[in-house]
Formats: sequence, structure tokens, C-alpha cells
Amino acid sequence: MGSLGSISDIISMLWRRRWIISTTVLAGGALSYHLAVSQPHSYAASAVLQIETPRSLAEGPRGNGGIAAGYWLQLVQARLMVRDNILALIDKYDLFSDTPEMSEALKVDIVRSAFRIDPVTGGQYYANAEQWPGVLRVTATMPTAKLAADMANEMAESVLQLNSTTQTERVQETLEFYSREEARIARQIDQVESEMAAFRNENLDVLPTTLDNRPTEMRTIDTELNKISGDLLQARSQYDELMSRNPLSTVEQRSAAQLKGQIDVLETRQKQLQDRMAEIRASGQRSVNAEAQMEAYQRRLVQLREQQAEMSGRRAAAETAQRLDAEQQNEQFILLESAQEPDYPLSSGRKKTMVFGLGASMGLALVLALLMELLKPVVRSAGQMERTSGLRPVVTIPEVRNEHQRQ
Repeated sequence: MGSLGSISDIISMLWRRRWIISTTVLAGGALSYHLAVSQPHSYAASAVLQIETPRSLAEGPRGNGGIAAGYWLQLVQARLMVRDNILALIDKYDLFSDTPEMSEALKVDIVRSAFRIDPVTGGQYYANAEQWPGVLRVTATMPTAKLAADMANEMAESVLQLNSTTQTERVQETLEFYSREEARIARQIDQVESEMAAFRNENLDVLPTTLDNRPTEMRTIDTELNKISGDLLQARSQYDELMSRNPLSTVEQRSAAQLKGQIDVLETRQKQLQDRMAEIRASGQRSVNAEAQMEAYQRRLVQLREQQAEMSGRRAAAETAQRLDAEQQNEQFILLESAQEPDYPLSSGRKKTMVFGLGASMGLALVLALLMELLKPVVRSAGQMERTSGLRPVVTIPEVRNEHQRQ
């Protein structure tokens, strides 16, 4: 690089290599122009829809607040951009007729990327917002202006049809859910009532309705036991007194036998009353358990009936919402502005292609000129001689051209 030690040397090099530089720049410029001109134009057309929050979409079937605006937009795009719909559009408008060798997957990807559905939000983010955007813009980007307008209108019409279908499906899903829940709760009520009736029949003797006279019966038994105890004590005393006499007369033997029989009867009656008292006392705990179980059945029935009433109310509200949506469906989604053929194409990057191409051509020309200088390192001035060898030339003889060389 000793031959390019100053600005004058660089300018001299550029002058010497002007032909290769100019040729390279001109060739690169021509190639850039050809590439820029060969880039196809793209036209964008948009249709505008006015939307309101549909009642059938404002509340979900499980009372979860319904569908958020962002989720609904994703749902619309997902349903519209399915493979079958895109292929139907390709066949309808005879797209890619000039490239029959292109695969269907690539065609579908190209058409999908050409559509865009955006809410006109004014800077607000609607991913999870409950308030829906008021305007929806459907944009199609196509090679011709007419095709862009036709495709945008086609997609806008598909959005309107899909909205109607989505609302119908949503309302039907809501009604079916509430109907299933109402039927399920009704079955649970029947089951609890059946269990309650079976339990009542099995424990009829210990239920509070049967044992309301239990305290009175216990007092009666206790009084009778006291009387029997007194009679037993008197009878046994008389019997022991008679048996202490020896020998007994016939009358005394007859009296002793009567006392023995009376004692046996009193003891038998006493045993019966004591068993009944024990049974009543044991039934007290069973009564408490049975009463607690019946109260549990009653609480369960109250809860189920409240749920049944709630499901019935929600089902009725869903039916009302269905009728309202059917009446106002055309008012919720309105095509405000159909897509018109654009007058001018989108920026296709032709200017950028020209600028970058010329810049690359100039850079390549400079690199070629520099390489030629490096391949032929010639000392051309006194300054180069001094920088290269360290010796200052005493005399510099300029290049003298004869008349033939000058011509």
C-alpha cells in the first residue's frame, strides 16, 4: 500500500482505473435497474365493519364473562384461514394459474399472509378487554388492484357469515349447557329424595315424630317400677315369714304358694319394664344420629333446589338473549365501507433496490481498482520513492510522449 500514501495518490489511482470503475458501476446500475423493474407491484384494499358486543358472546355458558375481544378476533382469523377456505378462494379467483407447479401448501401460506384482520382500536389493546372495538378492518394485499378489492370484500362477507354462525353456535352451546345442568340437578334431587325416603322407612321407630312420647313413657315406667319394687319387698317379707314356720298348716302352705306366684309375676313384670327402659335409653342415641342424617338430607335438598332455580333462570335468560340476537343480528355487524380498487400500488422497494445496487456496484469497482494496484505495485512519484526506499530523488524526469502517443 506504499503507492497510496496520500490523497493525491488515491485520486491518481482513481483516474488511472476510471475505465474499470465506470464499467463496473454502469453494469451494476443496469443490473439493479433490471431487478427493481422486475419486482411486481402490490395493491392493498380494505373493507371496514362496524361491530358491537353480541349478547350471546358477552356471557359464557358458565358465567365466566364471555369471550374477550382479542380471543374472538383470533377465533375469527383461525376459522377463516383454514386450509379448505383458502383453497376455495384460490379456485374461485383462479390464483396462481401462471404457476401450476407451485405446491398447495405454499399457495395457502402466500394467501394467508396476504390477509389481515385488525381492530381499529385507537391505541387500546383488546387482548383481554371486555369492551369490544367499534370498527374492524379487513385488508387484502394482492398483485392487482381489482383482485385486492374483490378479495377484501370476499373476506369481509366471510366475517359477517362467520359472526352469524359463531353466535348461533355460542347460543346453542349455552342453552345445551344450562339444560344439561338443570337435568343433572333434577336427577340429583330425585336421588336424594329416594335416599331420604328409604332412610325414613328404615329408622321410623327412632325418628323424632315417633319418639315424641318417650319422656312420658319413661316417667310411667319409672313409677310402675317403684310400685313393683314395693310390692316385691312386701311379698318377699310375707313369704319369708311363712317359710320360717315349720311345719306349715294347709292354709299357710296355700298362702305361701300364692305369695310365690305373686313374687314371680312381679319379677317378670319388673324385668319387662327394665328392658323397655334400657331400649328407650338406647334409642335416644340412635334418634340423635337419625335426626342429624335427616337434617343433612334436608340441607342437600335446599342447596340442589337453589341450584336448580339458578340454572332455570340462566336458561331463560339465554333463551331471551337468543331471541334478541336473532332479531338484532344484522345490527351488530354492519359493512360500513366495502373495499375499493386502490389507485396506487404499495411501495415495492424499487428505490431501495436501485440505491443498494448502485452502492454495491461502487464498492465493487473500488475493490477491483485497489486489487489492480496491489497486483502491479509501480512507483509513480518522488513521494512514493521517498516513502518506499527512504531516499529523496535528486531529479524527477517526467514522462514525455511523442506525437504518436499523444494522438
